[in-house]
Amino acid sequence: MSKVSVNAPKTPVTEGSSGLAAATLPNMCKMPGPPAPFVPMPLPNIGKSGTDPKKYSKSVTIGGKKVAIRGATFGSMGDVASKGTGGGLVSANVEGPTSFAGPGSMDVKIEGKNVQLLGDPMLNNCGPSGSPANSATLMGLVQVSSGMVTVVTGEKQCPLCDKQHGSEGSLKETDDTRSHANKLAQALTQNNANPVQPNKFPEGTGDSGRMLGVVRCACQQTYADHSGKRTEEVFLAVVSGELQWHAPAGGAHIVSINRKNAATGKVENKKFTRAEVFATNLCVKLGKDPVRVRERWLLAENLFDQKKNDVEKVLPACFPPGFCAGPKALALAMDDGAQVTGLTEQWFHSAGQGTDGKVQHLRSDLQDPVMSTFGHGESVPPCGSCNIILPLFLCSDGKPKDVKCQHKSKKKS
Repeated sequence: MSKVSVNAPKTPVTEGSSGLAAATLPNMCKMPGPPAPFVPMPLPNIGKSGTDPKKYSKSVTIGGKKVAIRGATFGSMGDVASKGTGGGLVSANVEGPTSFAGPGSMDVKIEGKNVQLLGDPMLNNCGPSGSPANSATLMGLVQVSSGMVTVVTGEKQCPLCDKQHGSEGSLKETDDTRSHANKLAQALTQNNANPVQPNKFPEGTGDSGRMLGVVRCACQQTYADHSGKRTEEVFLAVVSGELQWHAPAGGAHIVSINRKNAATGKVENKKFTRAEVFATNLCVKLGKDPVRVRERWLLAENLFDQKKNDVEKVLPACFPPGFCAGPKALALAMDDGAQVTGLTEQWFHSAGQGTDGKVQHLRSDLQDPVMSTFGHGESVPPCGSCNIILPLFLCSDGKPKDVKCQHKSKKKS
């Protein structure tokens, strides 16, 4: 077949294009134990555009082959070994359909629908009905000209409602959030340089680093937190005292909640991150199934477990879900009733060193994902687990329009 370009240099997906979509997030499946009843295990899942194509074009072909258009799916292979124990941890399926998370071409249509392109982000091993996805290709985007980070594009399928929200479901860094992140970093640096200040950030005798998270509201209120299990006292003093911004009321980021076990009927005391608790409450408020939040958190936890066992350090950076600065600051702001306008995650190191791990992300000047470290003071895209959980905070389905911020407390802007 002669080469056909759509939005060159990209090409359309057809039955004959030999397109492959290998899951980049773990395709966690239920495998036989011990222990019973199953053991979560990542299995490969590779979608093939010519296998079991559905909802492709009906009347238009390219080189005699039907074309993938908006809503199209195709088959996959690689995880059938888990069929006997339930298949995908989220989708309960094996070799499930592969669907397009990206919108495809916005200006080239066939039969009134966008043409899907090779390289579009994909959702792998979906349920029999096409959702939910058991794995995916998800990551942040860095605009090379400005270094600005698009945290969540809004182009992918929402994990709560299965819709694509576009700009309403996106979250980006802004000049405003970046300047305030710089202001926070400067205040922490001045604190550390003060010879009469015994408490340094991060705490400890040696030099170390933390990710800083800064969120701004439409009314200019500012929220900040940092990565880790708890928020350090010196950070709280700088943010709440010196800068007069919003910070967590208490340092601990883990809360204990009594919940009924659906299987046993007994009430059990469980520990959750504040970020997951907020995401669950938001899900219920929007009339969605809170099980979806727990499923995404499990997916992120399994990805982190893989990273922990990565002795050769070849996998991209991934941290415990809900412990990173981004989701912590975002949950803090949204729980206070803020209308979020942007988020910056910035790397801060007491000795000015860069990150240890490499973060996988997209760049506006490159077609394929890249992995790289980031320096002290640089804005950083989301880690692997944040790519999974952050979209949970941004579902717009069921949200009232044009609602102004309703802060529980006010700080100076």
